[in-house]
Amino acid sequence: MNTTSEQYNNLDGSQIGKMQCQLNSYYDAEYVLRSIVYVITTRAGMDDKHSNRVALAVDELYANIAKHGYDGKPGRVEFDARIHKEADGQAYLYFTFRDYADHAAHEKLKALINDPGEKPLTPGGRGLMMISAVMDRLEHRALAVGNYWCLVCRCGRNI
Repeated sequence: MNTTSEQYNNLDGSQIGKMQCQLNSYYDAEYVLRSIVYVITTRAGMDDKHSNRVALAVDELYANIAKHGYDGKPGRVEFDARIHKEADGQAYLYFTFRDYADHAAHEKLKALINDPGEKPLTPGGRGLMMISAVMDRLEHRALAVGNYWCLVCRCGRNI
């Protein structure tokens, strides 16, 4: 049976519209993340093409945390995926990451988020541009210990 967003009236107030996990940045967690993204996008009524693009953006942010934040070493990452309906009825997907990496490791990424600019096309360094093309919003906030990242995507958006 195909699930559509119309079948869920209170997605953001239920466990149907929310999934969480804790990951170790050292291990290959892309399959776990892709599974969660697939489930939450299906519950939001997204088609496979849109769901796959959202999954790629989530994977890219996780890879950046593992590579730049933890420098490829083991590190704790908390992941949350949820559907939230605004007062006007528009549904959004929120994908949040909480890491415990040093702030300085993310400063270059933060600068790119704030001003991606026009960079020459070279291997590597294009992930944030791809994330920005897929998502409606990408946020970073330095915490007392670690970092908070949030990807936001409108459910009805065609990309």
